[in-house]
Amino acid sequence: MRRAILIALGIGVVVTSAAALDIVAARPVSVPEIQSDSEVHAARTRVGARAEQRARIEERWLADRERCASLGGYRRDKCLVQAHATKGRAMLEAAAPYEVRF
Repeated sequence: MRRAILIALGIGVVVTSAAALDIVAARPVSVPEIQSDSEVHAARTRVGARAEQRARIEERWLADRERCASLGGYRRDKCLVQAHATKGRAMLEAAAPYEVRF
């Protein structure tokens, strides 16, 4: 009985995977083309601004870690966790404007 269920589940996975691939392949894929130099410049500016923002977050995280180095034991661990959590929140806030939502 267990073997029959396992085989049925395996076949179901293969069939649904094949169907999903067929659905994806049926959709036409369009590549957006950049029309002008101003759009290229704007895209580079956005990429540069995002990289700069990430670098500032990374620098702040490294400063927080250095501050934690002087502590010891539980206080050091708690400080490191707080620094990591602060970095994570900052990265999420920085990524929010760049998210593509459908």
